[in-house]
Amino acid sequence: MRKSNIIVIAVLAMTIGFSIAWIARQSQPIELEAGMWFGEQSRALPEFELIDQNNNKLIQTDFQGKWHLVFFGYTHCPDICPSSLQTMADIVKLIDDKDVTKSLQIVFISVDPDRDSPEILKPYVEYFNPNFIGATASANNLERLTASIGIAYFVDKKDSDQVSYEVGHSSAFVLINPAVEFSGLFSAPHDSRKIAGDLTKIIERY
Repeated sequence: MRKSNIIVIAVLAMTIGFSIAWIARQSQPIELEAGMWFGEQSRALPEFELIDQNNNKLIQTDFQGKWHLVFFGYTHCPDICPSSLQTMADIVKLIDDKDVTKSLQIVFISVDPDRDSPEILKPYVEYFNPNFIGATASANNLERLTASIGIAYFVDKKDSDQVSYEVGHSSAFVLINPAVEFSGLFSAPHDSRKIAGDLTKIIERY
């Protein structure tokens, strides 16, 4: 057999071997400590429109190509929201793989658009990490987005002029994959170290 043919066969064998190993690895379930991974059951998000802390419009396609860990809350929240954002800041610091941190974007979405303008959101989210995105949206856009991923919230407001009121919301962290699909969930209580490990496993594989 000619030497060139032997080389071609060897290369093909290596390629096939690597392909089989990759497929086997992809088919193995990810063992997570803190969250749920939906894998092939991930659901595409509906079209939506947000306004970020710099007064820029964010739409569905702006989420493509990157992983997003999203938390829904509001800036007047006395406890859950600031502690959750601090946890998210800790998660970023605890991820050792720099390629993973580059692939991950943290997003805080306010469900209280009447009070949380871009001017309010900007110093709030950037206090925890200057790279965090803060955003909000109209009631219709918020309801469309939250309903698609099972996030519940309510605004206990009796009239439009009311300044002081309560807002209730889910405390889960939502994972959106680079195809803009709802692909994972981290329920409270949140362990920053375990979530950092889970995110590393997910992002490094996919």
